[in-house]
Amino acid sequence: MSASAPPDFISLGAHRDHEHPVERWSRWALVAALVALAAGGLAGLFGQRPTMTEADAAVATLRVQAPSALRGGLVFQGRFQVVARRSIHTPTLVLSAGWFENMSFNTIEPEPTRTMNVDHGVALEFPPLQGGRTLTVYIPFQVNPTTVGRRSQDVALRDGGRPIAVVERTVTIFP
Repeated sequence: MSASAPPDFISLGAHRDHEHPVERWSRWALVAALVALAAGGLAGLFGQRPTMTEADAAVATLRVQAPSALRGGLVFQGRFQVVARRSIHTPTLVLSAGWFENMSFNTIEPEPTRTMNVDHGVALEFPPLQGGRTLTVYIPFQVNPTTVGRRSQDVALRDGGRPIAVVERTVTIFP
């Protein structure tokens, strides 16, 4: 029993049986790099896991929970929690522009009483918060698929115009 003949214009010696180790090793290196990239994605290296960042002040504690690494197309949730030690008459969360640039979102829960464009960001104003109470705000986001890079996602807590606490964070967006 014999194997079939190679197609016309194909020389087994030149195309299959040649001794070019650099070419062979470069193909293996490319395959290994692709496998490592896929394994890193499966291990969660490129986003999804939320991280908690906190700022403590005399009036309140501000906690921000969201991933610090994202991928294009990923749906994730930002959770903003204000734990009031004293009454806050006009609790206002100011999210920097990095939360909204090339991101999509459909809702904010609970809905703010007023939304304003301020200081290169968005201010979300809520009803008064009594001391000892907690306000938790959820915003689901989706990263636009063409977005790549690193940006600031700072969050400030204010009582109207008076600053209370600031959480400074950055996010990295992978392709």
